[in-house]
Amino acid sequence: MNYIKSILLIIFLIPTISQAALYRIYTGTIGQNKAEFYFDDDFAVYIDSKDYQVKNFDYIRKSSYPTKFKSNNVNSSDKIVIENVDSHTFYSASENDQQLTGYTLNGDKVNLHKTFEYEKYNEQHPLSEAEFNNIEFLQQSSTKDFYFKVIISKKKKEEVEIVGIKIYSKLDGRLIQTITGIQGCKFNSYVSIMATGTDFNFDGDNNDFYLSKSRNYGPNQITEYYVYDKTQQQFVKLNLDGNGFRFDDEEKEATSYKTCPGKKDNDEISLIDDFKYIGNNRYKRVKTECLYKSGHYLNKKSNQFEYKKQRACKPKEIKDCRNYIDTNDYDDY
Repeated sequence: MNYIKSILLIIFLIPTISQAALYRIYTGTIGQNKAEFYFDDDFAVYIDSKDYQVKNFDYIRKSSYPTKFKSNNVNSSDKIVIENVDSHTFYSASENDQQLTGYTLNGDKVNLHKTFEYEKYNEQHPLSEAEFNNIEFLQQSSTKDFYFKVIISKKKKEEVEIVGIKIYSKLDGRLIQTITGIQGCKFNSYVSIMATGTDFNFDGDNNDFYLSKSRNYGPNQITEYYVYDKTQQQFVKLNLDGNGFRFDDEEKEATSYKTCPGKKDNDEISLIDDFKYIGNNRYKRVKTECLYKSGHYLNKKSNQFEYKKQRACKPKEIKDCRNYIDTNDYDDY
């Protein structure tokens, strides 16, 4: 079987997200082209009307401090240098970063104006009481034909949540589709959406993507999978209900892997659900394997963690595990 392991792709493809969580959005121009920059602390993803390709922007780390901002694109002629702020100013004095000005190596001027800012973790910051609705935030990952923005909103004293997705054409930047009605979805900055090239409905199209609803690392991830339906010419959400999916393109199956706590501290429930693709962007659960493992301990001979006993799960244990929502912190995962 040729398994496509989504969890491993996440670990290797997603950059580390800083915990400071200072988000800024700038709009303006690069030469004659419109441009949008979406910052998470000192890293940004941006797009311009020259080619509608999502690019990365960071500051160059040198031995001297502070450092200047500079894009790290492969095409050297398109590289951007921001002149009027450095990394120290960018962090410490928000009144001085309303405008970003600079140039590209091919001579185009860069003029950007800040249109949005939100700082999550500084409780003394006035924005900690912020409320906002339907702010678009560009995503780093894109497909061969489309790029994505998540729509985020925040109520007073609550976390930022994703409430929708906007899908744009890479050909001309035209809005293709807006997905609304998303609920209970955590905002994971510019890596909330991932397009890894995995074909979730096995139709040979490379435009499928998934949305991380909980976190984008660690076990028991909650995700929504979207596929591009060529007949409807729009994206459709798959009916997959589970965690940590892996896809088998030979068998046309998807497998959900979930672990849940047992009745005692050293007990664990391991739940595996197999789904068969039945066509028309639909899956059907065809098999369930569930083991209740008890007596978790370290085997000193093999230096492996093992369980003293295991048995088949009872129906209620399967139901409870399916309903379990993992809120553990996996920062060290």
